[in-house]
Amino acid sequence: MTASKPHILLVIARGEAVRNFIYSDTLPVLAQNARVSLLSLVDHGEVIERARPYVEQVIPLRAYRENPLASFYRETLHMAHFRWLWSENVKSYWGRKNAKVRGKPYEVLKLAWLRALAVPLANRPALEHGTRLEQWFSWKLRPKTEFEDLYARLQPDLVFNSSHIHGYEADLPLRVAHGLGIKTAAFIFSWDNLTSRSRIMVPYDNFLVWTEGLKRQFLDFYPQVSPTRVTVTGTPQMDYHFKPEFWLSREELARRVGLDPARLFILYTTGRDVDFPDEHKIVAEVIRFIKTLQPRPQLLVRTYIKGNSPTMVALAESLQNDPDVVFPKILWDKQWIMPLHDDLALYTSLLRHTVLGINPASTVTLELFMTGKPVINLAFEPPGSKLPHWSRFARHIDYEHYRPVAASGGAMVARSLDDLKAMILRGLSQPQADRPAQQRFLQNFFGDTLDGKSGQRVAEELLRLAKPNREN
Repeated sequence: MTASKPHILLVIARGEAVRNFIYSDTLPVLAQNARVSLLSLVDHGEVIERARPYVEQVIPLRAYRENPLASFYRETLHMAHFRWLWSENVKSYWGRKNAKVRGKPYEVLKLAWLRALAVPLANRPALEHGTRLEQWFSWKLRPKTEFEDLYARLQPDLVFNSSHIHGYEADLPLRVAHGLGIKTAAFIFSWDNLTSRSRIMVPYDNFLVWTEGLKRQFLDFYPQVSPTRVTVTGTPQMDYHFKPEFWLSREELARRVGLDPARLFILYTTGRDVDFPDEHKIVAEVIRFIKTLQPRPQLLVRTYIKGNSPTMVALAESLQNDPDVVFPKILWDKQWIMPLHDDLALYTSLLRHTVLGINPASTVTLELFMTGKPVINLAFEPPGSKLPHWSRFARHIDYEHYRPVAASGGAMVARSLDDLKAMILRGLSQPQADRPAQQRFLQNFFGDTLDGKSGQRVAEELLRLAKPNREN
């Protein structure tokens, strides 16, 4: 019986993929119907413990130094893709790169040279031809690795990259698999990736995406890909919000994070420090304002694990004994940028029990829509800050992926500190006011995928892709 089952190799190159595919239903469903092996860069005891009952083996994923010519050509093509795309997010990225090299003559010259080389490639025909050339270069100039031997030993029917953007280490094993004629697939990690991330160079056979809208956008960017090769599964990261086993009681949540269960609390989730500089100033203003309210709500500030500024850390330390403010410990492993399993219930329960959410334009807004809570997005600059145009908070509301959210009526968009204060009062006094707009947006955007079964759908699609190899 075992020999008749397809063999699927799951590649994990960063911690977010652990949440999506190791903690979710994907791995158990796969294990019931296939042989599964794990090729993982993430070397964390909890990952191994969670995966072990479902996989035949856990194989370490190592990085390899690639040919400089292939690397340079790919970097040029990525720059050309950004210049062709020229989204609001890319413009912000462009500005960050300029700021990063300022005062470093060699780096300035290198960046200018790279951008100049990219100009003639910044059009659809050149990008499509250039991508094929990049794939040829990367295959012919690939470093000598053990992946050929690994695949000869494992005989996988499908190699699945669980996040197409997280971890360049995953690219080489997927390229080798494709070059050897082994079927490959990738999960498009997030809803903003097509307008905020660089070009997809690895020659995957199939793609899994969140939504129908994201599928249409993908096919518009990559028209050479047949629609039959792109499947809508939803995203497993949302499944936990629809599974009661991840819902803590208010009392248990309060005990774990240090809240007073008898008082309402507002959830403030910060952005990455390089994207939202001086955000601590807005947090401080929110704290000052809630202290004037009666009854006085608590504020729980969940800082962003991928980038927390020293000034935000200092603010948290200065408020350690404040009964109105909590900066809880974030249960993520920083090395692997991976949520620990216990964080799933904490985060889901924070969304369920908060009375109001505040955040810069982020995926948290969609999750607050799912729990029916009022949301405030920040579209004004921190008081007293003088930010360059490319790093202004207001830009994020205008990012291509986020415009429909801001226009939906489901989130309040604060364009000044006075707006923010008025919207806090509105959210506290009219908690259901925006609920119909939120529900309309979720239905239009996610369709029927918000059912807690996206992890299962991913597994079913991977099984479908893997089985034909055994049957032919």
